[in-house]
Formats: sequence, C-alpha cells, structure tokens
Amino acid sequence: MKGDAFRRHFEIPGRPVAVKLLKEEINVGEATEGSFRYCEAVKLASAGQRIVLNEINLSCSGAEVSLGLIEPLFEEEGEESGEIIKTVIIEPYTGQDCDAVLVVVTPEKAMKIGSTYAQLFNEPVSARFSGENAVCGEATREVIDSGKPNVSFLCEGAREYGGYAKDEIVIGFPAEIFRKMDEAIAKEQIRALCGCLMDDLPKRVIEKFEEMGFDKATDHFMGMHNGKVVKLYVMKGEKLSGVAVFTSVKFKSEDEAEKVVGSYSGSGLLYRRENWVDVSKIIEFDDLERAIREPDFERRLLDVIKEVIREAKDLKALTKIV
Repeated sequence: MKGDAFRRHFEIPGRPVAVKLLKEEINVGEATEGSFRYCEAVKLASAGQRIVLNEINLSCSGAEVSLGLIEPLFEEEGEESGEIIKTVIIEPYTGQDCDAVLVVVTPEKAMKIGSTYAQLFNEPVSARFSGENAVCGEATREVIDSGKPNVSFLCEGAREYGGYAKDEIVIGFPAEIFRKMDEAIAKEQIRALCGCLMDDLPKRVIEKFEEMGFDKATDHFMGMHNGKVVKLYVMKGEKLSGVAVFTSVKFKSEDEAEKVVGSYSGSGLLYRRENWVDVSKIIEFDDLERAIREPDFERRLLDVIKEVIREAKDLKALTKIV
C-alpha cells in the first residue's frame, strides 16, 4: 500500500493522512455523522478512519477559514477570487489524489524525516508556526499555498481537543512531494535488500530455503510458485531479521507500466524498471535462524508468497482500466 514504505522506514505508528479539498458539495448522508474539529479528524484518520467534513459537521471556525470554507482558498487565474471549499475528505493515504499528506510524529522522527527530505530535495524542511490554527493552517493551508512541507508544533485547541500526545507534532507535505518521498524510500529499501550475499548465510538457513524449492543465487533465492518466478532476499542487521518476497510483472511499454503503478492501491511495495514492475512484501522475524525451526515457518512464508503473486495479478489486471 502506498505510504507504507514511509511509515515503515520511519517507524511511525499512525497512518499518513491524505487531505482532499473539494469545491463540490457532497450528497446528503456522505458527511461523517457527528461534529469534528479538523485537527481531531486528522488524528482519527491516522488511526485508520475516514472523515468527510463540510460546513455543518466541521466545528472549528479557525479551520473553516484556513481550509477555505468561508473565504476562497484556491484563486483561479484571471479571476479576482477563487471558489469556496464545500467538502474536506480526510482519510489514510493509499496513493489517492489529494492536496496534502499529514503525518503525526515525535520530534525524533521529524528529525529523521527532515534529514531524508534534505537528501532528496537538497533543501531543509521549514517550521513556520505561531501556535494558532496549527493543523488546519500551518500543516495544511501553509503547505498547499507554498508547495513546501511544514512542521507544526500544534496549538492549544489541537492539544486539548484533538487527542494529540504531548510529544506529538504534525508535518504536512504537498501530496506530490510525499509521493516522491514514499517511492524513493521504497526503492532504497529494495536496493538495500539486494546486497546480502547468500554465501554469508548460515548453512541451515540456506538448506531450509532449498528444501522449499528455492535455488541459491548470488544475492537471492529463486523458485517457482503457481507459475510465477519468485525471489527471496534475506534481510541482514544484527541478526537475520526477515525475508523480502519479490515477483515481477512485464508490461507492453514503460508508459503502461508507469500508469499502472500510479493507479495501484494494493499493499505491496512497487519498483518500476523500464516496462517491468517488481512487486514485493516483507515478512519480518525477530531472528530468522530461530524462526526457520518453528513449525509454522513455511506456512507463514508461503502465505506472503501467495499475497505477492495475488498483488502481481491485480497489478496486471489494471492494464484493462488505465
């Protein structure tokens, strides 16, 4: 799923949150029942909920102003003013079209995110904040207006009513910037897995994969499952901590592959190589050497292999609709 690479890399417990501002009114019944502050809705979305707000169920006047429900947010070229925003959709990020992506993090995680951003874009992440209208203004409106990420240290309303912990802050990203970061992190994760030489592995680990029908290559194991070539990469840290499962899908052209990747909303990590797309998932273990002796090891690994093959088939099926 899009956003998972970012979340896993920085070890963030909550989901990245997609925010979409619409000039169209929603149908009756589509708005989320109840009354919400915008900052509260973002926090709920980071826990997996989808919140749809309008002028009726949005209960914070500061957010109404910041998000354009009272004063126009987007000014159209050649016009004196833009249109009023009628609907705000706040939901977990899965790669969908949106205006901004927000992440709820600790200062330590913000430091690491800022470092990664600086490496990718050759500029620092700014923290433009005043302690007022924080999540709606500083982490959303400011981000949309400037086209740059921004760090908000929240405000009293968010702290009191939004459900944020004392050590939590919010970073807002323009959607395209977040997408590029997520994809870059996913690619780096994939490349990092490829440096593990199989000859460096303990003999029992090698034997286990060979017993399951996977032949040892230089930096991976390769085998067939349900007619698909599957590769296994062993992740090495202080211990052997997991296995990355890969399969590949070939498309007619680079353009087709790129469009399919852009339309994908599954749970695998994708990496496009010209007109090929690698689909992968990671199964993590505390200690792989110990895990291979467990009776359910093969079943757990085969379940992930089946999931990756299913994701690959779903990816191929997207060619009919893109």
